[in-house]
Amino acid sequence: MTDYLIKAENIILRRGSTTLLENSDFSILRGENILLVGASSSGKSSLVKALAGQLYIGGNIEFNFNTEHSLLSKVILVEQYFTFKDNFGAQDFYYQQRYNSYDAEKTMTIHQAIGYNKSDVFLNELLLILNLFHRINTPLIQLSSGERKKLQLVLALYKTSQLVILDNPFIGLDTESKNNLIMYLAKISKIGVNIILIDDSKIVPEFISSVIKIDNKQLLKLSVTEYCSSLLKTSVKHDMIYFNLLKNPLVDYKYIIKLENINVSYYQKKVLSNLSWSVLTGEKWLLQGVNSAGKSTLLSLINGDHPQAYANQIELFGRLRGSGETIWDIKRQIGYISPELHWNFDKSISCLNAILSGFFDTQGLYHLANNDQKKLAISYLEQLNLCYIAEMPLYQVSSGIQRLMLLIRALVKNPPLFIFDEPCQGLDDEQSQFFVNLLDNLFTYSNHTIIYVSHREDQIPKCVNKYFKLNPIIN
Repeated sequence: MTDYLIKAENIILRRGSTTLLENSDFSILRGENILLVGASSSGKSSLVKALAGQLYIGGNIEFNFNTEHSLLSKVILVEQYFTFKDNFGAQDFYYQQRYNSYDAEKTMTIHQAIGYNKSDVFLNELLLILNLFHRINTPLIQLSSGERKKLQLVLALYKTSQLVILDNPFIGLDTESKNNLIMYLAKISKIGVNIILIDDSKIVPEFISSVIKIDNKQLLKLSVTEYCSSLLKTSVKHDMIYFNLLKNPLVDYKYIIKLENINVSYYQKKVLSNLSWSVLTGEKWLLQGVNSAGKSTLLSLINGDHPQAYANQIELFGRLRGSGETIWDIKRQIGYISPELHWNFDKSISCLNAILSGFFDTQGLYHLANNDQKKLAISYLEQLNLCYIAEMPLYQVSSGIQRLMLLIRALVKNPPLFIFDEPCQGLDDEQSQFFVNLLDNLFTYSNHTIIYVSHREDQIPKCVNKYFKLNPIIN
């Protein structure tokens, strides 16, 4: 029997008018687990979509599944992003919907989505590994980004196949869940599952056999040792960027945030219980906690999205919630970045208009910006040497540049508070380091207040020097 699982010759892969791979060859042996790497926008996600039959690819690709194996003879692709539909077939949701009981009633629960059977050993093992048991009856719309990723993994790995492709499966996962998933992947690789993993971390999981690198439109196969040695020789240095456009905010209050005995529940299930937290003007906090600890709920109370804010003692920007302010009064004073904002943002608009939307706190540009606002936005692009992308649609630039546009979108109104919720999620190591360095340059000596959320210690700016941890509530 032939010992290869995939054999590809003279493959050509394009994204729009851009050629990603040209007359390239590669092969993957049975029992070989591959780490697929390459620079941002080099074509990693496009290649695995092509292998899964979702994109056209030129050349010849031959799959050699073992038809006698109990595992499915097919490709399962776990994409980087995951969406779901409600009970009426609608797929588009806005961020605030997860906190509204009416909208939650329209979406199925985890229990319904996976067809849970308590006697199913394999399903129970996955739920245990990914720590989703306690959320089994939760409506999908109320899941955090990390929990959505866990559900996506459960659905994909439950009835697995001989080839599983995972596009950045660790994004949004807490450290324990990530480590558990790595051990589970190592386990299933021993029973005949071949794995292709896209992951931008420089730490290679032990179950990986070889590395395939996309470089200069070609696929280069390396041993793990060769790849790790190449990382040691590569040291990317970024030019330091200092914006002179961001001024210290003028505030006349002591506390940016003051929370006293906060309680939030969904259907008698407590998410936050008697929580108190005070954030002084100019402080820079790291907010951490495992998936489902309540980080997203806490942030939603601060940024004006959560309806239960009015039932709690919350003071923002020196003013008690419910004392006559509007949601837009709150949002005007917050610069916000999150993976959910990125996923739901209107990527058909130009990069310049994406920045301008920050003046109006909208996920697209639905107002006319004035000349002063346009000049300021262009000034930021000038300082980053990115004026050439101003009129390009957001979807045509790399994910790293998209995230940078959302950062500038948050900066242009110069708010007193910035909330960075997993801002490096989905970026490669080089992009993440650039982003973190940029935040340090911006905020180390400023009087802006920061709340920063990240599971990865290497993606936390040095200027963030206070720590608040949320622990999940056992109901």
